[in-house]
Amino acid sequence: MATKLDLEGVYWHQQWEVEPGLVTPGRNSVAQLLKLVDFPDRLDGKRVLDIGAWNGCFSFECERRGAAEVLAIGPEPSAATGFDRLKSFLGSKVSYQFGSIYDLSPQALGTFDIVLCFGVLYHLRYPLLGLDNCKRVAKESLYLESSCIDHDLLINGKSYPLEAVNPSLADTAISQFFRLDELNADPSNWFSPNEKCLRDMLLSSGFEPTVVRSTGVRIYAHAKVKPGMPEFLTIGSGENVYYDLFLRKYFGEKAEWTK
Repeated sequence: MATKLDLEGVYWHQQWEVEPGLVTPGRNSVAQLLKLVDFPDRLDGKRVLDIGAWNGCFSFECERRGAAEVLAIGPEPSAATGFDRLKSFLGSKVSYQFGSIYDLSPQALGTFDIVLCFGVLYHLRYPLLGLDNCKRVAKESLYLESSCIDHDLLINGKSYPLEAVNPSLADTAISQFFRLDELNADPSNWFSPNEKCLRDMLLSSGFEPTVVRSTGVRIYAHAKVKPGMPEFLTIGSGENVYYDLFLRKYFGEKAEWTK
C-alpha cells in the first residue's frame, strides 16, 4: 500500500474523493454521475464490471460501497491512467483487465450483477454491438452515461436543442453520426443518441430502462436486465438468420442469452 498518492503526470478525467481532503482533479464528478443514474448506496455481495474504467474511480467507489468483486476493463495500460496508483494507495482488491466492450464474454469473464458503461457508448462505431455484449454478461442492472443530442444537435458547427429544430424530433428515435471530429474536436466520437433513441436501443438489446434523463449534452440511464432472449432476436427480424449463419462465432450459442 502506497503512503502517498502522486497525482502528477496523469490525465484525471474523473473527480473522486479518495479520502477526506484528497480529490482527484478530474472535471467529471463521480458522486454527481452516480446520483443521476440512481446508483445504490450499497452493493454488498455484488459482482461489478466497470467498462472503460480509465482512472478507475467508479471501480473503487463500487468497492467502497461493499461490492464483493469488481473487475475494471479498458483499452489502456492501467499504469498509464492512474489506476495502479489509486489501487496501491487504497490497498484495493479491484482487478484490471486489458480489453474493451467488444471483448465481453460470459465464458471468459462470467456474469455480473451490475455493469457500468460510463462515457463509452458514443465512442463506439458499433454501439448496438456494445449494448448486446453488455446484455450477455449482465445479470441485474446496467448503468450508462453518454453524450446525447436532445439539447445538442450539431448543424453546420452550431448546437441546437432538438425541439428548436422540430418539436417532433424529441419523440423520434434518432442518433447523430460524426464522421470526423465534429463532436468536441475528438475523432473518437462516433454516435450521439437522443433520449428516445437510447431508450429504444436498450429495449432492443434486452434491457428495461427505469431511468433515462438528459441534462445538457449528457444522458444518464439505469436499465434492468430482462430475462431471456433480447428483443432483437424475438421479433421475427433477419437477425435470427444472421445469428445462425454468422454471429454465433462472436456471441456463442443463443442459449447464453437466457440466463
